[in-house]
Amino acid sequence: MIKEKLAAIVSRAFASACRQGLLGAIPVETDECPAPIQIEKPRLPEHGDLACGVALKLAGQAKIAPIKIAQAIADQIGREDETQGTYLESVTVANPGFINFKLGTGWLNETISDVLCQGASYGKPALGAGKKVLIEYVSANPTGDLHIGHGRNAVFGSCLANLLKFAGYEVEEEFYINDAGEQIAQLGRCAFALYRILLDRDVPYPTEGYPQEYLKEFLEQVVAQVGKQYLELSEEEGAVKLGDLTMKVIIEHQRVLLEKLHIKFDRWYSERDLHAADKVADVLSEFQKHGMSYESEGALWLKTKELGDERDRVLRKSSGSTTYLANDSAYHLDKYRRGYDLMINIWGADHHGQVPGLKGAMKALGVDETKLEVVLTQIVNLSRDGQIVRMSKRMGTVVMLGEVLDEVGVDAVRYYLAESSPQNSINFDLELAKKTSRENPAFYIQYAHARCCAILRRALEPMQGTDGDKPAPFTASDLDGFMAEYKSNPAVFQALYDSDSEVLAHQKALVTRLESFPQEVLEAVETRQPGRLARYAFELANELQKFYEVSRVITDQLSVTKARLGLILATKQVLSNALGIIGVSAPERM
Repeated sequence: MIKEKLAAIVSRAFASACRQGLLGAIPVETDECPAPIQIEKPRLPEHGDLACGVALKLAGQAKIAPIKIAQAIADQIGREDETQGTYLESVTVANPGFINFKLGTGWLNETISDVLCQGASYGKPALGAGKKVLIEYVSANPTGDLHIGHGRNAVFGSCLANLLKFAGYEVEEEFYINDAGEQIAQLGRCAFALYRILLDRDVPYPTEGYPQEYLKEFLEQVVAQVGKQYLELSEEEGAVKLGDLTMKVIIEHQRVLLEKLHIKFDRWYSERDLHAADKVADVLSEFQKHGMSYESEGALWLKTKELGDERDRVLRKSSGSTTYLANDSAYHLDKYRRGYDLMINIWGADHHGQVPGLKGAMKALGVDETKLEVVLTQIVNLSRDGQIVRMSKRMGTVVMLGEVLDEVGVDAVRYYLAESSPQNSINFDLELAKKTSRENPAFYIQYAHARCCAILRRALEPMQGTDGDKPAPFTASDLDGFMAEYKSNPAVFQALYDSDSEVLAHQKALVTRLESFPQEVLEAVETRQPGRLARYAFELANELQKFYEVSRVITDQLSVTKARLGLILATKQVLSNALGIIGVSAPERM
């Protein structure tokens, strides 16, 4: 990557300047730069393509002006082999102490060739080879429909899984079904009452529990399956039977909805199975073995305060029932025993209070708590033409995920729920998501990909002229031949560039953006921020638009046309790679 190569050049130039005693009070024997060398895009294009401000950070130690430090380092760069030929066009210094680089075309040509050689693998970092990752996400209670908040959790988890797979990790995706506990008992009581009401029985509906309208759709499906066969059951047995039947309908509904969102889990893990296999009892025994639990007032407590939590936490209540912490500890101990190198939980922000307890529990069990990461996703604010949308048309409470999918489509939902950092709330404008203009980034990126495809089709289609159709500029075999040349001879792209400085700037900017994709992927993996690739794709689409406005692709000059078609192919490929990570389709026509 160009930034890395430039950073290495600056590092060697720094060492060379040190050895010659050109950097003031910095010791001559210093081999490694004491300040981080960062290569960034300058704010003003006239300052070059890339810039380094390391001199500003060294001024205090060197006790000389940063402009002098920058000049000393730049002078050494001028002697580097990498600056010869077409790699660096110029290295200049600017106040108060920046080293500015104007890239030659050598690196840029190699970038285009690299993209076309590597194809769908372009940008893949060698990070995850041989490492197993488990991502647990959504894990909504099987007591109702998925709302838009669940949707954000789902999309983020899916994008993160795609990102880590792209980086070479062996990734498994898991949904934890909370099918035990009081919420399921409550579902059963409500379901049995509504079942009888739908079959014309005059029975009271529970005053506390899930609203009838909330469950009606699911109970209608249950009635269609079983008819009247459970009408005469006792309250207790009826609650169990109808609760289980309703829960199965809801889980299947959640599964179908998530698949509509292009999400398929490798495993749906049942909390009931956890209890049935005595894994909760097992983890309580493990806490006791490690001396990390104690009895008090009839309850079993975990010594989480000793491990940095604000207080000790209950594992088993005086009633004998286990807490969420005990069940979660059993579930996560099971995860550890399955042998993953990394486990990532994606939870809603309302679960933040559970994180210290779970982390403390893992410490208490003596496992490597650094293998467990918890990412919290913030809320989604829906609006329509600037007005907040708070309630579902169907449910009347929160906005349901299915309703948003039906209104704006899968691609828009995935893009808008993916692009923001999980630490930030999302403002999702439903009307904006439906627009077919640059205002809508999801559409704009897809249109950029479709435009690339249209240009490539145009190269194979007869051209209309005033005196009738002319033959197509190229044949499919011509393009195949060009591709072979692109991969073997990066110099073919030298014809890409224009002599006009403004046009040249847009051409170089597009290629430079392609070149930055591997770094964007790397940083997205390291920060667990797949949304970076959504924002990157928009920036790439924007650079393509600027290029397209000033650079005719199919020209009368074969060498120019060949080079620019190669750039279009490369741009199409990188857009496709980025969209693939966030799970948005890359259409060939719009």
